[in-house]
Amino acid sequence: MMVKKIGIIGLGNVGSAVLESFSKYSSLIAQRTALKIKIVKVCDLKKNKERQARKFSLPFTANPQDLIGDPRIDIVVELIGGIEPARSLVIAALKQGKNIVTANKALLASKGKEIFSLAKARKRHIGFEACVCSAIPIIKSVSEGLLSCDVKKIYGILNGTTNHILYQMEKRKIDFSVALSGAQRKGLAEKKADLDIEGIDTLHKLCILSYLCYGIWPSLNKVYAEGISRISLLDILYARDLNYKIKLLAIAKKEKGFLDLRVHPTLVPTEHPLSQVPAAYNAVSFDTQPAGKLLFYGEGAGGLPTSSAVISDIVNIAAGRGPFLRREGKIKLKNIKDIKSRFYIRFMAQDKPGVLARISKILASLNISISSVTQKERKVGKFVPIIMLTHEAIEDSIRKALAQIDKLKCIKHPSQIMRIEDI
Repeated sequence: MMVKKIGIIGLGNVGSAVLESFSKYSSLIAQRTALKIKIVKVCDLKKNKERQARKFSLPFTANPQDLIGDPRIDIVVELIGGIEPARSLVIAALKQGKNIVTANKALLASKGKEIFSLAKARKRHIGFEACVCSAIPIIKSVSEGLLSCDVKKIYGILNGTTNHILYQMEKRKIDFSVALSGAQRKGLAEKKADLDIEGIDTLHKLCILSYLCYGIWPSLNKVYAEGISRISLLDILYARDLNYKIKLLAIAKKEKGFLDLRVHPTLVPTEHPLSQVPAAYNAVSFDTQPAGKLLFYGEGAGGLPTSSAVISDIVNIAAGRGPFLRREGKIKLKNIKDIKSRFYIRFMAQDKPGVLARISKILASLNISISSVTQKERKVGKFVPIIMLTHEAIEDSIRKALAQIDKLKCIKHPSQIMRIEDI
């Protein structure tokens, strides 16, 4: 039996979990696959990580080149995160004839075209299941199970931290800052949580799904991404009264001649399964032909769940079953200003006669039709929230309308705006 030998670069949360899981489940893997897989060397730039290697009786190096240049190693597992030096190490490993397994969504989202092109030229495999939704087998399901399907739409809750924050805001009726602090104390959010709360992590994962489903590696600056830092408890409660939940969604829609990709807070109908996804869980909904609508749900973060996806990639590549390399497509990205959607708008408006008429006049001048209006409070002369839902309108028109409305002295700007997806 041929032994497939593995080298791991990065012994942080995920890397350590991979060592734990591999040690615990290696015999089960051998029983189920008839493969012999062995980790032969581990690496971390921090020399104090050597104690992790000693725990599993593994050779340790602080120099990644010692691992990349080792002719015994068949598969290099990159778990250090970030763009550099991860990109340089992956490129060097591919040039040395190694297969790659990575959990680095930022790397693939920004440098995926270069990396996959080199892998194709060198006839090497890249395993990246752990890059999207951790242990949920999204990559394998799409690349194998949906191979004959046309993916029309994707709606995904791809970041557990933001979902946890929004969930806690509604459940405990707390403000965003309080929910964020709680997530940080629990280790669900970093001290500098911008990648999560501003939608960047979700954007990275959406770009990977874009390649997988449509053959497009979009430029990150071409895809609209908006986070949840401006969501207030008022918005959470008002949305609930209107039978919606607010979720940070990654959205992909294949339209005639265009691909609509975006990340933003979205009002989702309460009856849709995505609105019921709790805490730090992830879920992805696919609308396909001919398979129909499919929903994937599970834990989307954490060292142990992620280690499951990493090990699955190692096993698949060791068995010669690496994920397919998608032929790159040619389709234009749709500008966010050109999308059509229904909108939720919250104005803080002065409670006096004529204010609503002035707002309505501006909206009508830009062909924006109002679906419903609600004023929750009466405080004559004071600023009170007015909640407005629109019929389908063009994003650019909504932006122009709000720019005019927010200049009115009777409006306390900025007004809140969110898109509605009646899925």
